Parts: sequence; structure tokens; C-alpha cells
Amino acid sequence: MKLPVFRNPVAFAAASVALLITAGCNQPAAETAKSSSPKEADIQQQQLCEVSEWQRDVVAAACKPGQKVVFLPRNWGNAQLPVIFAAVNCDVRYAIALTEGAVMCVYRPIQSEASTPANAASQPASRP
Repeated sequence: MKLPVFRNPVAFAAASVALLITAGCNQPAAETAKSSSPKEADIQQQQLCEVSEWQRDVVAAACKPGQKVVFLPRNWGNAQLPVIFAAVNCDVRYAIALTEGAVMCVYRPIQSEASTPANAASQPASRP
């Protein structure tokens, strides 16, 4: 069997680039989805945690990461409060149901500044 010979180097380069591009597009969907999405077992669809305060520590005492959490404040009228709750307590990789009076999302709290390694290293050492 005789292989085709490219006499034009530009045509050869274009064919090589096209081959490389299309080879990268043929990755199995399961492999690409596996790297970008969390495990299905991490989300607890059957458990619902209900809170009426937005503060990180209050929600952490009542809920576990991966649970569905619903924020139903006792008093409402501040349209920014549900957004603040979502920013502090929701896993933004998943859908967030948000109204002026409530939020439902998958619970994943933000890291506190004291618990991040970068902040711990930047703190001055205490002297005896």
C-alpha cells in the first residue's frame, strides 16, 4: 500500500493541525465530565436542612456539606439577604433557587479566613 505524499508543506501542516484538533475532540464524555463535576454521592438529595439565619457558623451547626439547604428567614424585606446567604452557604456549581424571601441550594460553606493556609502563613508568629 502506498501512502499519500504531501508535496506542499503548507498542506501537510494544515492536515497535521486538523488531525490534532479533531483527536482532542474525541475524548469520551465520561472522562471529561468526571474531571469537572463532583461525585454524585457527595450530594444528599433526600436530606433537607432548614435554617432561618444566613451566617456561616449558624448554618454550619445545622447542616452538612452536600445537603440541600433551604433558607427561610423569619423576617424579610431585604432583597439582598438571599443573595448574601447564597454567596456564603451555597455550592455555586449547582442550581440555586432564589426569591426575595427564600433560597434553596446545595450546602457548601465558604472557607473562613482563619482556616485558609495562606492566611495562617501570613500571620505574624506570637512571641512568648
